[in-house]
This record gives sequence, C-alpha cells and structure tokens, in this order.
Amino acid sequence: MKKKRHRAKSDILIDLTSLLDVIFIVLLVVIGRQMTLAEKQQEQVEANGTVEEAMAMAQDAQAKYELYMDQIDTAEQIGQYVCVISVYAYYNEADLTERHVQIYRKGDAEPFAKFDLKGENIQKSLNEIKTAVKEYAEKNDDLPVILTLNEKDEKILYRDEKAIKEIFEELKNELPNVYLK
Repeated sequence: MKKKRHRAKSDILIDLTSLLDVIFIVLLVVIGRQMTLAEKQQEQVEANGTVEEAMAMAQDAQAKYELYMDQIDTAEQIGQYVCVISVYAYYNEADLTERHVQIYRKGDAEPFAKFDLKGENIQKSLNEIKTAVKEYAEKNDDLPVILTLNEKDEKILYRDEKAIKEIFEELKNELPNVYLK
C-alpha cells in the first residue's frame, strides 16, 4: 500500500486573482450604479425646480389674464358711459407735404372720417375735422366725449399736432361734455 503523502500547509497555493477581478467588477458596478442614481437625483431636483418655475410663470400669467379681463370688462362698462374719439394724423415719408388725418369712434375698426392735409386745402380740412368732431360731440351731449390724438408720435408732424390740439382746445371751451386726454 502506498502511503498518502500529506502536503504541508505552506505548499498549498490559493490563486486569488480571479476573486479579486470579480470583486473589482462588482465594485465598479456598484459605484457606477451610485453615480447613475446621483445623476438621476440631480436631474429630478432640476426638473422639480423647472416645474416650480413653470408653475410660478403660469400663476403670473393667470393673474395677468384676470387683470386683462377685468380691464376689458371695465372698458366695456365705461364705454357705455363715455364716448371716445381718436384722431390719428400721419404723413407720407416719401412726400412730407402729403399728410392724412383719420378719425375713429369708440368701437369702430374703420375711421368714420378721413381728411387729407395737402396744399392750399389745409385750413379747409382742419375746419372739416373740427366740424366732424363737433357734430359727434353734439350728438352725444348726454355723455362725456374724450378726444385723443397720437401726439408725440414719430408719424405726426409737429404743425399738424399743434393745429389739432388747438381744435381740441376750442371744442373743449365750446362744448361742456368735451374732455381732452
């Protein structure tokens, strides 16, 4: 019979290389997972901030919308008690002698009167403007009539602005229901 030979403990070689490889792979997977979770958490925090910002903007827009609707309602209610005439004067940029005046009434999309201020007919046209505005104010003598002009606008010449303001002042002095903006 053969004798079994016992190896000494010092003769046993344990190769840990593959075990270390597995541990490092597992460690890399865990670290990668933690980094991914941290990135997702950061994205979630940013998304929450964006949502909060969007909600604040939506609330602000809602408040502005409600204010706008209140203003429209108020304007419609005031419109029942006030007449507004807007005079819009402008000139042709190619020919400064060609100037135009349009008169709008409250609620009209199109002007109810148009005048050309050109050549020798300027004074006649200014008198017609005064007559048109005066007739409208006299028809609505039970309501205040507010006169507006596109003053300090680049499209109106100073001399036209001055002449129309003089007409407004005359009408304000002649008629008790005429007011200037």
